[in-house]
Amino acid sequence: MDLKDVRDKLNTISKIVDEHLDFLLEVRQDEEVYKDDINDIGKMARDVLSILSKHSDLLHVSSGNEKEWVCEKCGKSTFETNYEHLVHPTLHLGCALKEEEEVEEIKYDR
Repeated sequence: MDLKDVRDKLNTISKIVDEHLDFLLEVRQDEEVYKDDINDIGKMARDVLSILSKHSDLLHVSSGNEKEWVCEKCGKSTFETNYEHLVHPTLHLGCALKEEEEVEEIKYDR
């Protein structure tokens, strides 16, 4: 490799390094520009969460039917339970399966 080729390669490397440094400088400047916005968004989010926690009663409107949604086996509410985990509105699937296991155990114990 002659001296000219070496100089060309070094110039190419120098240009690539300069481009990368320029890019990194732009990213750094953008971080500084948007830093205040990000902090403001974080503060607003904290304020909203604080207000919601103080007024959590407004997030859930009781229909009055919740008292009817109580599992007949364990006595716990079924109102907030996903329908896939219920046999019917007053019976958790887990409670029904547990009762079925107990009945099967009694049969086999005899």
